[in-house]
Amino acid sequence: MTKGPYVELTSSKEYPTNGKDQVVWRNKLGYYNGGRTLDVANLTDTAIYAGHIIVRDKTTEVCRALEVADDTFSDIKENDEILGLTVSSVPKEKAFVSMVTIGIAAENALPFKMTAELKEKVQKALPGLQFHK
Repeated sequence: MTKGPYVELTSSKEYPTNGKDQVVWRNKLGYYNGGRTLDVANLTDTAIYAGHIIVRDKTTEVCRALEVADDTFSDIKENDEILGLTVSSVPKEKAFVSMVTIGIAAENALPFKMTAELKEKVQKALPGLQFHK
């Protein structure tokens, strides 16, 4: 007799975080309904951290964490749309995330820096999202 689908529900005692989960969000007012499961094939970190920008390819509809170069978010690709920023850190192996679309984020606590151009694109895509220093 086969068991059916199986999901490991116990959490690891070592939960990946960059230590900023508690300070990234000053206020969370709106969410991307249902969250999304992410493609993490190109992710080099062990986790997706709170405040990471999530994008979706408009053709394939695949969602992923925005790429990073050094300590700065890369620019979005031409075929990408910005969905939101992650609520909290999650391990790479369990990359299903909730995203904030309306709220106030502490810009200095984001996991990576944003260029002025990227910040403008995020604010255009998510007009209810504010960044405070």
